[in-house]
Amino acid sequence: MGNKVKGKVLIGITGGIGSGKSEVCRMLSKKGYMVIFADSLAKELYKKDKKLSSTVVKAFGKGILNYQGVISLTKLRELVFANKKNFKKINDIVHPVVIKHILGSIKNSRQRVVIIESALVFDTAFWKYLDYVIMVYSNKKNRLQRIMLRDGANRKEVENIMRFQLDEKLKIEKSDFVIVNNKSIEDLESDVEFFSKVLRVLR
Repeated sequence: MGNKVKGKVLIGITGGIGSGKSEVCRMLSKKGYMVIFADSLAKELYKKDKKLSSTVVKAFGKGILNYQGVISLTKLRELVFANKKNFKKINDIVHPVVIKHILGSIKNSRQRVVIIESALVFDTAFWKYLDYVIMVYSNKKNRLQRIMLRDGANRKEVENIMRFQLDEKLKIEKSDFVIVNNKSIEDLESDVEFFSKVLRVLR
């Protein structure tokens, strides 16, 4: 684990789709923590980073472009979640670029504790840089309901995405802390309040 960033405490927040990890990160951000949303950053980079987008187009074909010649995230998502090979292929292309950007932001930040939200903490080399990992856990029924409400997605689409994400039990074993999010938003807020105090004293 010699890759840690000097003088910083890096905390990864992960969890399956619909677990509430973004909500936890928004709450911590309101408390003044620096939060980097890795999954949103990746989406931005598809648009902004010309080198990355041309590599992705080379790998997946021009069919993923919309009428403006920009990568359509919907079309790309369909291909990526079509099979494990494509899923691995996109991750191998995108993760190193995202990690480089994240490390740049961290080094330029004045804050000691930096939180990185990502669904794929354990699927990438990035976990080596993290000092602690918090897993937000929610049962499958709750996760399905949240995503279907949030994205208007159908059950089959959500279950397909879930198939590609690491087993929840495995993530729990690898995490340092687990926040269980099966109750109300108020319960989640009180858990996050407790965690924000813990984060302040972590070395």
